[in-house]
Amino acid sequence: MPKVVYSNWGLLHLIAALASLVLGTAVLVLSKGNKRHKQLGYSYVGSMTVMLATSFAIYRQFHSFGIFHVAALLSSITLCAGMVPVLRKKPTLSWQRLHYSFMYLSVLELYVALVAEVLVRRPGMGFWDVVSLSTATVLLPGTALFTRFYKRWQEPSYRPQPKLAPL
Repeated sequence: MPKVVYSNWGLLHLIAALASLVLGTAVLVLSKGNKRHKQLGYSYVGSMTVMLATSFAIYRQFHSFGIFHVAALLSSITLCAGMVPVLRKKPTLSWQRLHYSFMYLSVLELYVALVAEVLVRRPGMGFWDVVSLSTATVLLPGTALFTRFYKRWQEPSYRPQPKLAPL
């Protein structure tokens, strides 16, 4: 049975990744715009930041900068693109849609990375096998759901209703 964690950086990366998965999923499924959403959202951003930062301390797979580091850079861009509209509240009429879109994509990328990480540890799985299976199992259904949600977000009357729920 192969080891899952090879270093302290790897352990921190794994903990942050698991926290990101739980927090990101919670943010997507729970009501939007309330205090809990903001707390969970900022916690998600924090755990993602730790996960992405620690990914650059892990070089076991390729022994140098590799495809997972490229994915981490792209994920960092997506995460920032999801937070900039929230922090600026611009563009005024569409900042929420931009935020929803990029944060949804951020969580979706996280699930693709999870599947890829699991598959890359299986003997006999080549790079294109991992890419194909990750895409087929996560990205395709996730994109279909995103398209459904995005249509609803485009409706002029759509505004998330803040719900005061106990923490």
